[in-house]
Amino acid sequence: MKKSKYMMSGGLAFSEQKDMNKLRKQSLKGWHVKSFAFMGYRLERGQKEDVTYSIDYRSLHDDEREEYVDFFDSAGWTHVCSEANMHLFKALPNTAPIYSEKESKTEKHNSQGKLINGIAGVLFAIAVVLLAISLLTTGTLQTITKLFFIGVAALTVPAIMTAAAVFYQKLKLRL
Repeated sequence: MKKSKYMMSGGLAFSEQKDMNKLRKQSLKGWHVKSFAFMGYRLERGQKEDVTYSIDYRSLHDDEREEYVDFFDSAGWTHVCSEANMHLFKALPNTAPIYSEKESKTEKHNSQGKLINGIAGVLFAIAVVLLAISLLTTGTLQTITKLFFIGVAALTVPAIMTAAAVFYQKLKLRL
């Protein structure tokens, strides 16, 4: 029997709660999150347990990490894994949610949005520069810049869509 498997994410900016529900269902079957993976999660086989998952977005310095994890632990949330500014926690059902107030949910989306907006902005600027160069040149340089433009555009479009999804989530909280 396999001891680990991969579970694809629906995209945290688009369907965070769906991902957390899928992780809970996997835990009920005995599959638990070990780490984040490319566009998903790495799960490992274990005992079946009923737990709720939640994610927090926060940039931490190394000296802040222990206090941060202890804070959540004292509220009943166990740290599962972290990747960059994303921190996954689990808790027993009916534990007070990490984000329960409108203000804290807005703070979460602001934190999440800063990173993705920066990435989308840089990629968009690079795409514009590459497009301009490809339109203003000929020959080999034009061909090379067109190829780079296509590659950067392939990254830029999903980044802008993710930034728009985060903005939409923030907008829903205001209404």
